Amino acid sequence: MTNYDAIVIGSGIGGLGTAALLARHGKKVLVLERHYVAGGLTHTFRRRQFEWDVGVHYLGQVHDPEHPLRRAFDYVTGGKLEWAQMGAVYDCMIFDDARFDFRTGAETLKSDLAEAFPGEARAIASYFEAVRRAARSAERFFLQRIVPRWLGWLLHPVLGLPFQRYAGRTTLSMLRSWTQNERLIGVLTGQWGNYGLPPERSSFGMHALVADYYLEGASYPVGGASRLASTIVPIIEASQGEVRTSTPVANILVRDGRAIGVRTEDGEEILAPCIVSNAGVETTLRKLLPATPPTHAGEAFPAHSTGHIALYLGLSGTASELGLGASNLWVHAGYDHDATARAFQRDPQAPFPLVYINSPSAKDPDWERRHPGISTLVAIVPASFAPFARWIGTRWAKRGREYEDYKAWLAERLLAIVCRELPGVKGRIRHQELSTPLSTMHFTGQAAMYGFEHSPERFRARWLRPASPTPGLFFVGQDVVTVGVGASLMSGVLASSVILRRNVLGDVLRGETT
Repeated sequence: MTNYDAIVIGSGIGGLGTAALLARHGKKVLVLERHYVAGGLTHTFRRRQFEWDVGVHYLGQVHDPEHPLRRAFDYVTGGKLEWAQMGAVYDCMIFDDARFDFRTGAETLKSDLAEAFPGEARAIASYFEAVRRAARSAERFFLQRIVPRWLGWLLHPVLGLPFQRYAGRTTLSMLRSWTQNERLIGVLTGQWGNYGLPPERSSFGMHALVADYYLEGASYPVGGASRLASTIVPIIEASQGEVRTSTPVANILVRDGRAIGVRTEDGEEILAPCIVSNAGVETTLRKLLPATPPTHAGEAFPAHSTGHIALYLGLSGTASELGLGASNLWVHAGYDHDATARAFQRDPQAPFPLVYINSPSAKDPDWERRHPGISTLVAIVPASFAPFARWIGTRWAKRGREYEDYKAWLAERLLAIVCRELPGVKGRIRHQELSTPLSTMHFTGQAAMYGFEHSPERFRARWLRPASPTPGLFFVGQDVVTVGVGASLMSGVLASSVILRRNVLGDVLRGETT
């Protein structure tokens, strides 16, 4: 007997958001999460009195109450989620010989860059115009994913091609069409860690979406990243839905070619006419389905994105006492990001290509009320899975002395960079631990930080859409739209539109339900 209208696999923001959108339209939804806490990479974790976010570091556009993304968050949280703007400077690009602040406002940043790079004003203007055009054309590109396949192919010249012209080229090739100044290129692409690929390999369309996303500033959830899940879950429960943690799904049940339910790893079978997977497209098709659908057999999966290592620090003292600001620090090994990334991939002893340093305690205005007298810091490095492959098959927290020694060596190197950039941290560390791609695999089921890599090839995969080849099965998450918390939520808007056969974005903008 069917007890639910829909089952969602995975409680990342794509899964939780979809469940809440369906619940707002009267559907009873069950969300199944393998981890012991809901939220996917939006959850927080604690060690003693310290707390860190995992994947929510800053969001663009949500400071504007009328922006569609902010309206979507308000819709799935019942307006309970508040946002704090980070201030005038959201990102700081740090190189050996210079520091560049990314200040709020497109015109402000454009002016700052023109001042720092005399003679490059035309190149900078061309770059900002292309970023704007690419970002504006993306909406129609993703709209193409929710219309019937035959109609999407027919309308591709109108809906898909404008963005494809940007997404189909690498970031480096686009930038070099305007300038040969390698320092300027290095600064403009300094946020490459946000999408996981340096400019020679990344899609300019993806780069443009990220750059445009933050141009008018960035914000952080008041109360920390865990507020996303804690404000969304009640919306699901209000429609008699449920979110179950520590309940990994073993496989999706298929009958007569249609998805009809799931079987959990403990053998429980749960039926529903609609199954939504937030577990990743490839994981879903290759691991959760009993067989790859014939309609998908000829499609090639894009390559996986990079993994990452992260150093989590618990500190005595407030953010102001320690000199921690809300701005993110991007510490680069050089201006040629592709060269530094290749060097580190070949040799783990090479300098880290970039270290992204941020403090959730400095961004959250509610932090000191909840955690008086202490602060936390996170330092992240994009890292290949290869150096950690030898420990596949070992258990989390029980991988052996060699693994722990390797982690300690990486942590020591990272800590030296953190203390160099933030000297107030020295002598104030009360807790530290390092995660690796194996940690990500343990908690999420995959080591890739951003799902499929955001290369030009990824945006040519027109089969990546909410409706899967198996009737009754739908995809959400960063594989469907792009990387990022906001994009993953919008993947839920797209999937809900297909499932409910209505303009859910219109409902979101009007604040309406059925």
